[in-house]
Amino acid sequence: MARVLFGCTAGFGHFLPLVPLARAFADAGHNVAFGAAEGSRKRVQAMGLELLPVGLGIEELQERFAPHRRLIDQLPPHERRPSSFRRRFGIVEAPVRLEGFRAAAAAWRPDLVIHESADLAAPIAAASLGLPSAQHSFGRVVPLAAWEAAAEETAALWESVGLEPEPLGGAFRGPYLDIVPPSFQSEPLPDGTRSQLLRPVFPADPDEQPPVWLDRLPDRPTVYVTLGTVFNDLSSFRLLLDALADVDCNVVATVGRDNDPASLDPLPANATVERYVSQSLILPRAAAAVVHGGSGSTLAALAAGLPLLILPRGADQFENAGQARGIGAGRMLMPDELTGDAVRDAVVALLEDGSHRDAARGVAAEIAAMPSPAEVVALLLS
Repeated sequence: MARVLFGCTAGFGHFLPLVPLARAFADAGHNVAFGAAEGSRKRVQAMGLELLPVGLGIEELQERFAPHRRLIDQLPPHERRPSSFRRRFGIVEAPVRLEGFRAAAAAWRPDLVIHESADLAAPIAAASLGLPSAQHSFGRVVPLAAWEAAAEETAALWESVGLEPEPLGGAFRGPYLDIVPPSFQSEPLPDGTRSQLLRPVFPADPDEQPPVWLDRLPDRPTVYVTLGTVFNDLSSFRLLLDALADVDCNVVATVGRDNDPASLDPLPANATVERYVSQSLILPRAAAAVVHGGSGSTLAALAAGLPLLILPRGADQFENAGQARGIGAGRMLMPDELTGDAVRDAVVALLEDGSHRDAARGVAAEIAAMPSPAEVVALLLS
């Protein structure tokens, strides 16, 4: 049996995409561990897996990244992704993760390291220990400009372990596990990369049950609203709830564990607001989704065949929003376009215009045909 170590940076948007493949390895009888922040312990242990605490937790990350974010927010949208990727993952996270991940791997002795795209320390640690590694995407391929910028920051880390820096930070030294269907992909992979499609799966936590109020919603379309865990300021939720207050739909919003739903009182009559409910429990009951454009929520909604309204703020969100609009599966509102009227008009269009729904269902069919995590486990170990 193989020993497989997964590596991911802080934030559930980077951790959760790895879970289905990790579970598939464990279900096949292999030993699996996560090199991740302490805050992931409960979820990792709920899967019966081992956590090797490595790197910054989300709160410390946000504190350290705050000065960088203020600078990034002043850039034009098309310049934000390379700067954000370089600063957060190359400057803030990789130097903190490297020593801990390398020590954990040396002690745990994996046969294979699988890391999400933003974990720039894992391929350095794997190379220094003579271990093979594979990159597991969390969304669309990171643009080349972002890889190049981040590689400049991590070059000194390669040298610190006695190695010459590998091209693009060593991210493509092994297979690339791609959870994005081809129709939603546009950025090419570096020449020579071995790519393997992997169906994105979005399971709920093992012990999580649907809240009882989900079955009591009025018989009308449900619109799911989520803004992730980083760009989830309550003022944005206030605008969205008020914008949809007079639309004939149910609005189900999750504001994140760090926000208090009571802060949004009084709620419109058609709205239900919770800190967190697994999106896999809500999406099958929804007719459309309003998201920030993070890869997890965007792919999960598309896998459920839901048309999207995307409100991008940073990172890969502008790219995801543009691609969803380009293939007809959704609409987008840029930050300077975000008004109540614009939100209302866009959501009504998603509910009434069948072309958006048809495009989203086409992507859902494409995702369903991708190889399952169990199939990919067999391929990686063959």
